[in-house]
Amino acid sequence: MSTILRMTCAVWTCAALAGCGAAPGEIYDGASQEPNRADRGAAERDTQEERVLRLEQDFGGPEGLMQFFEISSEQEIRGTLEQYGMGYEVETRAITDCPQYFPASDRSKWHQVTGEYYYIDGSGRPSRAYTYLPPINSEARNETCQGNVGRWGDAENPSNDYDGGHMIGSQLGGYGKRANLVPQDANFNRGNWATLENKMATCAGLPNGRFYYSISVSYSNSTKLVPSNFGMYISNRATGSNVSLSFSNIDYGGSGGTSEKNRGVSFLSNNGCN
Repeated sequence: MSTILRMTCAVWTCAALAGCGAAPGEIYDGASQEPNRADRGAAERDTQEERVLRLEQDFGGPEGLMQFFEISSEQEIRGTLEQYGMGYEVETRAITDCPQYFPASDRSKWHQVTGEYYYIDGSGRPSRAYTYLPPINSEARNETCQGNVGRWGDAENPSNDYDGGHMIGSQLGGYGKRANLVPQDANFNRGNWATLENKMATCAGLPNGRFYYSISVSYSNSTKLVPSNFGMYISNRATGSNVSLSFSNIDYGGSGGTSEKNRGVSFLSNNGCN
């Protein structure tokens, strides 16, 4: 039995019994009791982010989860995700719309379209984006949706300037609608983040599927539209080498943003992207 299939079996077993990663006696069914915390918004945030983190961790990280998506039937995927209070859809309306918040029917679901996987959290906001690269072909931007997402960020935080930022960049083939767009600090989006995306685009000459590419965003509470943090994970599937980068959603990606950008550029250069 392959490693990923053994992992899948383990997830099915522990999820059915107690929710993978759950404390003894705790069933993680997406309908847990009201948290006993003064800050309910923070508790909801924790529950939502912890849910997807737990799923990723139980599969050995985002890469393992995407491998599970790739090798499993829709029925198997839905059955496993149900244990985490999540759904799964293929090429759904959620991918083609541009709502400020996705409706309840699209929330807490993974949405697959043309080989990319997007997760919409329980509050109706984009949270994850997964793909394999290459192939690398630019995708047309949807300027209306991108502009709306940036303006929603400006309205939420008028002291800052936001773009509608792609999680998977359009130059990498990322989808142009809301499932792949979040309010992103304009300086960060056009600077250190764009440098990483453009460097990733130089990997186009490598064999298809050489890299696993994952973007995550997290929010400070359950109602904010503007993410507080961005993460980027890149793994060379041929060698197993990888890099994990973290940024704040402020100018430069935070005080360590330029250093993180440099680490990412160096990793890609050392892995044949020139």
